[in-house]
Amino acid sequence: MNQRPTLTVDFAGLGIPPGSYALPTRGSHDNYDRLERHFTGDLPLSDLAPADIEFLRDHFAEQVTEHRQQAMNYLRAKVPRRFAAAHPDEQATAWAGQFAADRHSVKSLLVIGPTGVGKTHHAWSVLRAVAETGTQLRWQMHTAADLYAGLRPRDGEDSQSTFERIANAHLLVLDDLGVCKWTEWVEEITYRLINHRYEECLPSIFTSNLPPKQLGDTLGGRVASRLTEMCDRIVLKGDDRRKGGAK
Repeated sequence: MNQRPTLTVDFAGLGIPPGSYALPTRGSHDNYDRLERHFTGDLPLSDLAPADIEFLRDHFAEQVTEHRQQAMNYLRAKVPRRFAAAHPDEQATAWAGQFAADRHSVKSLLVIGPTGVGKTHHAWSVLRAVAETGTQLRWQMHTAADLYAGLRPRDGEDSQSTFERIANAHLLVLDDLGVCKWTEWVEEITYRLINHRYEECLPSIFTSNLPPKQLGDTLGGRVASRLTEMCDRIVLKGDDRRKGGAK
């Protein structure tokens, strides 16, 4: 199948989740000219014949199934065993749908709350929701500690290339932001990373134990300002679920 622009296809009307799909090839349907008028925005879905709509729904549904399977396989290969059962709530599912529709316009997420309330669990549930949409874009997840450890200059290591790979991830999850000792180097790396994603409108999910009032004091005004503008805030409350053997 040839890949063509699909921005004008009424996926919602077809009951198909938003995404990037290949259009039917010319000759695959008796009334392809009518379909093409829909693809170019000249003919609304409601004016297509029932047979046209059924054909389009079947065509895209087949791709949805294939994309979703591939995305779920990628998730299963990456998710730690402890979070394998993390399932999205309505809020996570809604965000994933917005991400699938237009990843450059969806706002990033800042998940905050005290230790043990399920911030990392929530982040993994959002990644599952993204996979369930069938989105083919690859995501990356790093704890802040691992991020800084991997970016520290070392002989024989190209830390700049590593930074660029992480900074340009289609979707980036940065867990435990602000938990590491805050040095000038850590502040510089954090600012460069967040500023790049802010300027390029790349979606991210950040988790942090920091109360809202401490974000600026700990992360610095430049970082906190960008997080405030680019993120929707999710506040999790409750007791530490790790205490007493809670899982």
